[in-house]
Amino acid sequence: MAAADPRNSVPPGRLAPFFGFVAAVFALAVLISAGPLAGLRDRLPDLPAAFWTMAALAVACDARPFVPPGRRESSAVFPSTCFTFAILLGWGLGPAVAVQAVAVAVSGWRMGHAVWRTGFNAAQYACALGAAYGVTRLGPGAIFDGGRLHWTDVAAVGGATAAWFAVNYGLVSSAIRLRFGDRWWPSVRLGLAYELLSTGSLLLLAPVLVAAARASAALIPLVLVPLFAVYRMARLSTEQEQLAALDPLTGLPNRKALLAEVAEQVHLHAERVARGTPDAHLALLLIDLDRFKHVNDALGHAVGDRLLVEVSARLTDVVRDGDLVARLGGDEFAIVVPGLTGTDEARALADRVVAALAEPVSLDGLPLDVGGSIGIAVFPEHGEDFTTLMRHADVAMYDAKHRNDTVAVYAAESDHNSAERLSLLADLRRVLESGPVVSDPVGARGGDGAALPAGAALPPAVGGRTNGEPRGGGGPGRWRFRRRRERPEVRHDDELINEIVTRADPIRRRAARSAAAEAAVQGPPADASTGGPASAAPTGGPASAASTSGPASAASTSGPASAAPTEAPAPVRVRAVPGRDEDPAGDPGEITMYYQPQIAIATGEVVGVEALLRWRHPRRGMVDPGELIQVAEQSAVMRLLTRRVVDDVVEQLAKWSAAGITLRAALNVSVRDLHTGEIADQIADRLARYGVRPDRLQVEITEGALMADPRRVLATISQLHRIGVGIALDDFGTGYSSLQHLRRLPLSEVKVDRSFVLGMADDPDDAAIVRSMIELAGALGLRVVAEGVEDERTWRLLHAAGCDVAQGWFHARPMPAEELAAWLARYRPVRPAVTADAEVPRRPTR
Repeated sequence: MAAADPRNSVPPGRLAPFFGFVAAVFALAVLISAGPLAGLRDRLPDLPAAFWTMAALAVACDARPFVPPGRRESSAVFPSTCFTFAILLGWGLGPAVAVQAVAVAVSGWRMGHAVWRTGFNAAQYACALGAAYGVTRLGPGAIFDGGRLHWTDVAAVGGATAAWFAVNYGLVSSAIRLRFGDRWWPSVRLGLAYELLSTGSLLLLAPVLVAAARASAALIPLVLVPLFAVYRMARLSTEQEQLAALDPLTGLPNRKALLAEVAEQVHLHAERVARGTPDAHLALLLIDLDRFKHVNDALGHAVGDRLLVEVSARLTDVVRDGDLVARLGGDEFAIVVPGLTGTDEARALADRVVAALAEPVSLDGLPLDVGGSIGIAVFPEHGEDFTTLMRHADVAMYDAKHRNDTVAVYAAESDHNSAERLSLLADLRRVLESGPVVSDPVGARGGDGAALPAGAALPPAVGGRTNGEPRGGGGPGRWRFRRRRERPEVRHDDELINEIVTRADPIRRRAARSAAAEAAVQGPPADASTGGPASAAPTGGPASAASTSGPASAASTSGPASAAPTEAPAPVRVRAVPGRDEDPAGDPGEITMYYQPQIAIATGEVVGVEALLRWRHPRRGMVDPGELIQVAEQSAVMRLLTRRVVDDVVEQLAKWSAAGITLRAALNVSVRDLHTGEIADQIADRLARYGVRPDRLQVEITEGALMADPRRVLATISQLHRIGVGIALDDFGTGYSSLQHLRRLPLSEVKVDRSFVLGMADDPDDAAIVRSMIELAGALGLRVVAEGVEDERTWRLLHAAGCDVAQGWFHARPMPAEELAAWLARYRPVRPAVTADAEVPRRPTR
């Protein structure tokens, strides 16, 4: 038995209200047109040839109505409208209703409408014609009986047109709402513009027809020419609109069509949610092909295009009827799955898609393997609009990629771009652009708040000159002189250009803010003072160790609290920057640099420090360094952060050198910095400006950064090596190609990851791994630094294994620069003695 045509069916739950409305409209039409139709028989012999011409054209044109592609048949354009409305204006209601009923019967037969639908269409047109006729009767009477037209006649025609359109569109929209349950306003709003343009044009053509009929009936067929032109233009416009919503390569709907489909389906499913029906879930599946780039690079874009066509065909075959498959661009596809009862059905479809994509695609005899990662977002749980569903499906898709999985459903914990993180990123940008808020006009001050008294003695420098000896005359020290000489202060006549240059350069920006701070505090001195940046280092035993590694953030480990004595730093006078302290809620906080000592195990001497980034947020407190780096690395803020760190660390090295403290400082850089290569030029410029020897600075890179783009990263590292900056491989042992990196890169140091060092005292496997790393690096002539040294036994084990340098809470915690100077003054080197507990644990022979 053939299935019923869905165009003629009514949902079971809506039969009574819908057909009750149809019956009411039919009864109203009978009341309106019964009288005029009864008297039509007597008028037929007197009707002119113009009437019969219009009637014949109305029936003939409706035999082939225009149905716009992609729209419901309720949006079909019936050309008979202009003829029947003209008949109404010229010969009254009875002839117009009769001709319209015949035209509706013909169009209903041609389009396969049910009897009830054809009857409703005839009734709605009768009601619309009746409303228009009533408006014309409010005018002077017979509009076209002869003579000259007046403005009252034109107003009556305009009013009749508006009445016809309002009644007809209102009845059709009400019927659709009762039949399908659509919301009233979306249904009216989405179709109103189209109906005004199409049906309104036909209605306004009717007075022209009547005017032509007054002259000669032979002029009436000429209206078919503009009607055909309008018909063709409408069809071409619709086809162009339809093509604009299709992907030209695969023929699938594109992003524009996907947006429209999801918007419409969201309204439908919101109605289902309100009614409590089980099939009220809508799923959006986002698919990204995994190895498509390799195909494009190896075989060319032509083969890649053929592959995309094949993938689109497979996706179309695997989905259900009613599901929409769209191509978003590149190798991204989307599937809209309506009418689901839950997430499990969406996962089942995703599994079928994965199975379809798992089969190799044969092109020219070459089998190509392309998999896909699929992210799922479900309405209403994961969003109630297209934008939210799309973003959450994208998050789920990347979550599947990161987990090396094929399918993932959106989970809030996987969303690393939440509103909170965006706010944190905005605050980070503000604090980096604002520069340091502490200034001291008496002595030199670095970005982390460390102070150097103005009259401090400066040790001898390279070249037989002291840092306090000027070049050819009295003046400031060498590194300050070099800073002024290489950075001449040039003022432009245009203040706007001066402001742009100042904001673009961190050094000038800081100088400008220091000058503004001094100007703000002229007069009575401020009472506020502080002891310097508060320590953000965690406290506790080894069990609470937390490791974070990234640009300007290294692992900070916890250990015995007594291992690193602390002392309150000297009070530092704080001067507020104008406009900064007036709005505490808008204060993004302060970024400072902490430094953790690195100790030569054999001699106990402090040979260097690692620079660690700390951000004290006014509302969140100390921001976790790992979260800080993860937020910054995803945007261009990373560039600002790296500039700030390099400036502060090199400036601090210059201050230490001026105070007679010789240390090597290590800082981490991100993948983004290594890809651009800009960091090498920046470091060279800052080293020259501050007069710091290149071997006093060391850049730490991770193996993950090397794996991202080895060619560009190697070029940047080689440039840094030529400058004289040391290169250290951080988190050694946790990557994928460590031996290759040791062979190819110009390294001076490797850092054994703390995850191995922490357990080497108790775990024979960790001890064996650390010992092997030390032996390998030593054979290649590389210095070995062990991170995470938290107890004495680990320290002795590392000494017995031949490790060069130790870093961890056993020696000292990370601290601000001023605290580090006090700690260095108290520190006394201790050499490890070889004892029985220094024997490296070994696993029993298997």
